[in-house]
Amino acid sequence: MSHINRTLLLNTLIRHETLTIVDIAKKENLGIIPDRHHLNFLLEELIESGDIDTLDGVTPCTYTITDQGIKEGARLNENQ
Repeated sequence: MSHINRTLLLNTLIRHETLTIVDIAKKENLGIIPDRHHLNFLLEELIESGDIDTLDGVTPCTYTITDQGIKEGARLNENQ
């Protein structure tokens, strides 16, 4: 298991627009197998900041990028 960060997670959601929690955690989407607790922490942090959102009434939990998240991802990529 490896650690992920906000930039990697935002870039993944920007690339795919919408992913289930199961799909986000796949190595082919993130490039690594994330620690589940760390992944959940980052997802909650990104929801609170308004960078991503969850789709209501969808099971399993499905995340989507917001316009704000796209801008934040671009900003973070510029700083790397």
